[in-house]
Amino acid sequence: MIFRSNTDNQKKNSSFIIRTLAECSEGDHLVFICDSKCRANAEVLADNARDFGMVPIIVDIDAFGRGERYLKMPPLRALKAAVQAADCSFMLTDQMLTDFGLFFGNSDETDTSLLGKDKRFTLEANGMEQWVVNEEEILHYRERTIRLQKLLAGGGLLHVTTRRGTDFTCDLKEGVEASYPVMAIIPFYAEVAVIPRHGYLNGVIVVDGASQCAYAQRGFPIRPCFPGHNEIHMEPLRITFKNGLVESFDGPDIQVERLKKWMYSSSPNAVFADEIGIVTTTSEENDRFGWLIDGTHQSHCIHVAIGNNTRRGEIIHAPEHCDFDMHDPIIKLDGETLYENRKFNDDLIFKH
Repeated sequence: MIFRSNTDNQKKNSSFIIRTLAECSEGDHLVFICDSKCRANAEVLADNARDFGMVPIIVDIDAFGRGERYLKMPPLRALKAAVQAADCSFMLTDQMLTDFGLFFGNSDETDTSLLGKDKRFTLEANGMEQWVVNEEEILHYRERTIRLQKLLAGGGLLHVTTRRGTDFTCDLKEGVEASYPVMAIIPFYAEVAVIPRHGYLNGVIVVDGASQCAYAQRGFPIRPCFPGHNEIHMEPLRITFKNGLVESFDGPDIQVERLKKWMYSSSPNAVFADEIGIVTTTSEENDRFGWLIDGTHQSHCIHVAIGNNTRRGEIIHAPEHCDFDMHDPIIKLDGETLYENRKFNDDLIFKH
């Protein structure tokens, strides 16, 4: 038996997700992918989609394996066919445990879904009945994301610092393969992902936040921050880059050992600066209800990913890719401040 409520607040939130963010219309066919942890939310969304005149179906993937077995399940041909045939698909299962790439048997589909192509969305549905959705704020920072990506694509020297000691630069005119507005992790998250060219990111990152559940060891992060195991009270993890490669690192012994094991266990080694992620959301709901599995991608952070991307300009996420969060950055472009004191300089960003 699945208990599900369907309050006015949930209906309002469902409408915003399905009709505003995903831009679904009456008659559209929708796929909601869930497991037992998020089945109740999938049922609520499907109920409301039906009320909107849409045709929903729920696919519960628990039958294919729970926990770590999600990473070992074969490509699901029937699910792939359903997603490809649908007008829009929503993945409610935790994105650190599975993704569209695993369903399709093609890791490129991970990026396709994060960028909103083919109307595939990662839906962070935790606590949907409790959300206080500020629709105007969400639409504003989504527009900010688009404009900031265009501004950064125009080039300039990106300089990021923090009070804890982060200090790195990247030449966005000569040293970038691509940049993307990441807006398909809904409803609260958005970022601009910058993919630096090999050799162009220099400086130090002082990781005072959490690290992502790295792809090869999703079960446990290098620098964890989740209920029952929080290590961000420890001294920061310091990683120095020279010409886009990890040159040195130091910090808590246990985190250094995890970092070394992860970086050097893949071929090629995961020692490249693979991404600069500028988080553009300002939503408190993102921090309360999203990313609960590892505590990363918070609204007041920037992250740099280490990995082994050899296809820059084509994809964001290589076989190995791990984001490292830094809190309260100062972000400048050619000396002009884009972000400081937890506020974006929207006057500058929207001018472009």
